[in-house]
Amino acid sequence: MKIIHPSMLRDRFNPLSIPSTTALLAFKEAATHHSFRKAAELLGLSPSAVSHQIRGLEVRFGVRLFARSTRAVSLTEAGRTYMEEVKVALATLAAAGDTVRALSSVHHAALRVSALPFFSSTVILPWLGQLEDFCPGLSLKLEATHDYADFDGVGVDVAIRYGKRRAAGLRFEKLIEVQYVPVCAPELAGTMAQPSDLADKILIQLTAQPHAWPAWLAASAHPQFKPKRELWVDSVPAALEAAEHGLGVALALHPLIAAREGFGQSLVAPFPPAGSSGTFYLVTRSEQFHDRRIIGFRAWLSYALEQAQLRR
Repeated sequence: MKIIHPSMLRDRFNPLSIPSTTALLAFKEAATHHSFRKAAELLGLSPSAVSHQIRGLEVRFGVRLFARSTRAVSLTEAGRTYMEEVKVALATLAAAGDTVRALSSVHHAALRVSALPFFSSTVILPWLGQLEDFCPGLSLKLEATHDYADFDGVGVDVAIRYGKRRAAGLRFEKLIEVQYVPVCAPELAGTMAQPSDLADKILIQLTAQPHAWPAWLAASAHPQFKPKRELWVDSVPAALEAAEHGLGVALALHPLIAAREGFGQSLVAPFPPAGSSGTFYLVTRSEQFHDRRIIGFRAWLSYALEQAQLRR
């Protein structure tokens, strides 16, 4: 009878030649303790189940692995050869599992979130104290940036972005719709009755959104014009701070701006929102959709939006 050496099975990777781990464990324990009954006790199986698993191995390979007697079982020559390979294979699988588990514990120690700075300051940070109620023990690594998240390169778990930038393997969940609205200091707002009054004002422009003002003017049915001057800044917080100090009129995103401290007092909106509406999305890897950390973060984020009275 031909004996198939296990090393040949490794080279072939024939699925029909790879037994289940249950069968391999049953074989290993029975071989170690010379008893199907003892193997059954250790594995939480019945003796007949262990016998069935080992018989399946013998049928699969076409060779007897055990010599059976009324009191005990012992390995045949083929069984001893197979046992050596099975011990190596199980040890390799165990080591692989330990490696993945270690990596998992590192990756799950903190949730890395990439979010736009203005969203971070108006929604995430004010309600971050309640995150523990939704995600007990979770540490958060928050990166406030305008850059699109690199899920592969920097290990981002969650991103919050304005608009969709499709990428394979990413899932977009709608959070909130927004519109542009002009904002400025109350004193400056008192000098404007209609959008045409913007013509002699300084418009605060965001370098990352050069078409924001033309879009708002078009949506408000006002012709394009050349402003008195322009002040260009590189972030939304800088634009809002400049507007708050009376340096000009900036564009903000409604209703997010309503959650900013001081809105309605030191910073007001002289005109209603207009412009093409956009959407903020929660972006995750498709395979991480059911990750417990992300489920908890998602629930907390919904709570934070409600507390900021942004849910409509």
